Amino acid sequence: QIGDIIWIERGQKAKKILSHWTGSCEWNFSNKYYLLEAEEYWCNDDCEHAKTSYNKAIYYAKEHKFINEEALACELAAYFHLSLGDRNNAVNYFTKAYESYHQWGAFAKTSK
Repeated sequence: QIGDIIWIERGQKAKKILSHWTGSCEWNFSNKYYLLEAEEYWCNDDCEHAKTSYNKAIYYAKEHKFINEEALACELAAYFHLSLGDRNNAVNYFTKAYESYHQWGAFAKTSK
């Protein structure tokens, strides 16, 4: 569909830009790049690479103290695992997302 093609092109363009920015400032952009990569892999049904990229996004967000981005990466990883029927990992990622959102102070998000 045309709408899908537009989103795919936007995602690919954003990934290319993030790749460039990551090259000049890995500390600030690596987690964002890996999260976008994970979402792309998930959309392309490449589950093994998606798992790896979600974990890298979470790791770098945590390592670089981007609590809000760690929370988002955990939340999206949880939805990914839930879509695979992997309830145990989904619960673990949702729990970590909740903890990170709470630590960040996103109380409206954690009160849902």
